[in-house]
Amino acid sequence: MQGIMFVTWERYLTDRFGNAFLGLYRETIGETAASVPLASRVYDDQQLLAGVSTVSQLAHLPVDSLLREYGRYFLINGLTDHLCAYLLAQVHSGRDLLLMMRKAHAQMKHLPDGLMPPVFGFELLPHSASGLVLMYDSHRQLCPVLYGAIEGAAERFSETAQIFESACMRRGAAACRFEVNFVRNSAPLPEAQTPQQIVQARAKQQLADLVLTALPDADGLTLQDVRQLMQHWPIAPDRLRPSALFEALEHLQFAGLVASSANQPGDNFSQRRYWRVSVSVIN
Repeated sequence: MQGIMFVTWERYLTDRFGNAFLGLYRETIGETAASVPLASRVYDDQQLLAGVSTVSQLAHLPVDSLLREYGRYFLINGLTDHLCAYLLAQVHSGRDLLLMMRKAHAQMKHLPDGLMPPVFGFELLPHSASGLVLMYDSHRQLCPVLYGAIEGAAERFSETAQIFESACMRRGAAACRFEVNFVRNSAPLPEAQTPQQIVQARAKQQLADLVLTALPDADGLTLQDVRQLMQHWPIAPDRLRPSALFEALEHLQFAGLVASSANQPGDNFSQRRYWRVSVSVIN
């Protein structure tokens, strides 16, 4: 499971229960400063599941309630906004976001880190221009997280998600089946970006596209290699700052378009290599 899930989980615990609770949680599971999760790493699924069980006992809340809350939180918190900016900039509704999630998860199957993302299938919801039928298949059976994520996807765009789960893996079905209809709320849309923010976001998107073009399909380049290569391109020098290039690489990784050596033995930041992964075709 990607490290972003673990990092946002601990952010959720802080925002939901406070810093003291997070400290108690970390003490209970034996987490130290050296083992705090990193978004760039991959971790065993059981670590998160054990963490959820621990919080359930400490907070006296059902596991499924926590998972649903976390799924919603994952789609609306600031860290996800930052790390998944490349994807989020391309969607404008809850329905669009779910379809983009499907593409990203399908793409992540090509990463070399042993990830086993859930399988999503979609059908059109009859007589609904904004609805869809979502099929979810995963050995983790974390359908409450998906339920909350659907709610969070709607909330991002001032929508309400009307959700009916007609089949569930936990009840013996081959896959979970959610019938989802998105309804626009009367409340105003989230505050629009200023013209300056729009220009900045567009520039970051363009830089990420250029970085993706610069990367090879195998072996990989370090951050410094990428910078040296792109110095010969007609790009403003301020866009080639290491921090700007690293942000672009990070966004591309969370879109499933770029792989890195972050989870290989002996990895360190200065020698970490990045390369393109094959692009899936999603109908």
